[in-house]
Amino acid sequence: MFNSYIGGAKRIMNTNPSFYHYFTRKLLLFVLLSCYVTSAMAHGPRYTHIATSAKILEDKDHQWTPEDVAYGKIDSLFKDITENTPNLNFTTSTYWVTFQITNGTELDKSYYIETARALTNSIELYEVTPIAIKKLYKTGDELPFDKRPVIYRKFIFPITLKPLESKQLIFRVTSDGEVVSMPIKLWHPENFHGFVQRENLTLGIYYGLLMLVTGLFLFFAFVVKQRIYSYYVLYVAFLFFMQASLDGLAFEYLWPNWPWMANHSILIFSGASVFTLMLYAAEFLTLSAMPKWFKTFYKSLMGFVLICIITGATSGFAYEITYPIINGLSLISLVIIFMAIGWVYKSKRKLSPFFTLGFLAVLTGGILFILTNFNLLESDFLSHNAIKMGSAGEVIFLSLAMVSRYRDIQREKDEAKKQAFENLEMLNKVTQEQNEILEIQVKERTAEILQKSEELEEKNKEIIDSITYAKRIQEAILPPDTQVRELLPNAFIYYQPKDIVAGDFYWMEDTEDYLFLAAADCTGHGVPGAMVSVVCHNALNRSVREFGLHEPGKILDQTAIIVDETFEKSEQEVKDGMDISLCAIHKATKKVSWTGANNPIWVISKKTIESIGEPSLSENEYHLYEIKADKQPIGRYPNREAYHTHHIELNPMDTIYLFSDGYPDQFGGERGKKYKSKNFKRFLLGIQDQTITDQSDLLRDEFETWRGDLEQIDDVCVIGVRF
Repeated sequence: MFNSYIGGAKRIMNTNPSFYHYFTRKLLLFVLLSCYVTSAMAHGPRYTHIATSAKILEDKDHQWTPEDVAYGKIDSLFKDITENTPNLNFTTSTYWVTFQITNGTELDKSYYIETARALTNSIELYEVTPIAIKKLYKTGDELPFDKRPVIYRKFIFPITLKPLESKQLIFRVTSDGEVVSMPIKLWHPENFHGFVQRENLTLGIYYGLLMLVTGLFLFFAFVVKQRIYSYYVLYVAFLFFMQASLDGLAFEYLWPNWPWMANHSILIFSGASVFTLMLYAAEFLTLSAMPKWFKTFYKSLMGFVLICIITGATSGFAYEITYPIINGLSLISLVIIFMAIGWVYKSKRKLSPFFTLGFLAVLTGGILFILTNFNLLESDFLSHNAIKMGSAGEVIFLSLAMVSRYRDIQREKDEAKKQAFENLEMLNKVTQEQNEILEIQVKERTAEILQKSEELEEKNKEIIDSITYAKRIQEAILPPDTQVRELLPNAFIYYQPKDIVAGDFYWMEDTEDYLFLAAADCTGHGVPGAMVSVVCHNALNRSVREFGLHEPGKILDQTAIIVDETFEKSEQEVKDGMDISLCAIHKATKKVSWTGANNPIWVISKKTIESIGEPSLSENEYHLYEIKADKQPIGRYPNREAYHTHHIELNPMDTIYLFSDGYPDQFGGERGKKYKSKNFKRFLLGIQDQTITDQSDLLRDEFETWRGDLEQIDDVCVIGVRF
């Protein structure tokens, strides 16, 4: 619901051009009413000043007693008071004031005596009699509010005199650092109560103004959402609490049982009002555009004010010196803000005249207050109300400045919207013209794309058909499944190319005495790998058939020579080659000879194979033996050496595995990591109790599960033979 109110307010302020004038008229009406009431308050005698018939003594060391004052012990130290409202400045001394009041009539008379400022710490009133000193009252802002002899924001003491009676009275006044003033006003009760009624009306207007401005601009802050409005609201709110503390109203109505707050509130809220005023002025005047030294000084001054707020909540020496310091900082802050105003005018930037008038108003109020304090201007009304009048004028003019600022912002927004609308119309026109041109171009380009797409589709079909035919050629050079089952009934070949054609291939050659078997991995995959595989496959065939070789090491030596000779015929340097794991099985003895180019052979057995050495891994009663290959491929290789042939003595039910690197290098699993040789070894050891045919299916399932949704990265070839 609150958001709906905010939205409604935005619509009213955005659409009603007379909002500024309406607010101005209402505020000026409020000012005229205030002037009328305060003018009425400034006239008419209501009390009698008797301070000039009194004497005063400053007791810096707090050493004297009422008896010392009453019985003439220190009469020579007293001084006559020459002013109606003596200003004793910032002080921590005790002051003794002695005076006499007389009833010159034949009737009983009651009087009210008013003295000191509302924020004085302690005031004691004594009556001097021939036989004793009688304490009549004790009050001050260090005592709860309800302890006062008359429940009023200022210090009022009721006195009754019999016909023709005179009384000698003594005030003892103590301060903890604030300014002490010592008017002594003698009131008739009926005049006092009439004055209070008129005074309450004046105070109601003043504080009503502050509350009205706070509420209105708090609403602005919610609607506009600019921090300058928040700063202004905080300033007016802190000004409200500062003035209420200064007048004693905060102690009376807000914290009557909290003397500590009554004693410290004036410093805390004075500092807070100065700090927020500087924040507000910095935002309004755009402090960031000022010279660097000025910004540094301005921010340093704000830092000192913050320190004063903190020390204002302490006690002792730091608290005492905060009173004069915060007053000095208040004056300096006004001067520095006036300097900033001058800079704005000098730089010919736009500035609302109301903003300048606001600070002139508060400065005028301060000057009038100082003149009355020093009795250069005799006006009890101004001594009590100059600050209020100045701050009220400041708040009124600053409020007008803020509303004017809002009006200017809205006007700029309207102009920006109008310009944006014109730009949008122009953009729409240009866009429409461009769209018509683009539509023609799109039709032309679409026709071209369709034609190119058809051509590409035809080319792609031709390429796929060619690669598919190449696959049939590659499959033709692989040994047929019937031949594999016939020659190796207890074996499997798991072969899974990455693409249509592959760089991996398996090779088998049957001679009278030997059966040759190999798993080969040529450089690359796809069409390039397949072409290299044809060259290497042919070289293996020639090494056995044409050169009659049967030892695996010599077969690979000759194969490497043939491959090098083939690629040397090219005008371009060809560095492709082949990794291979090749074994020769003697048909009569079942003995195995093996050699490898970069690819090893794994043998799994339940028994010890001394011809190989120590097992690489053992699990479930099985041992995996690894014979490492020579680290040189088939193909171009500097400083080539002869390949080594290894002779292996196998036991019945032993199994050998020949493979390329495609299986252990595949990425997959939960973290997308490589499968790796270690996992491959463990998996093979774990399926040794399965038949050799089932092992092929288990290897395929394991590979697909590991790969998951990831792409196959290389060709896969795994050969297993059980003896």
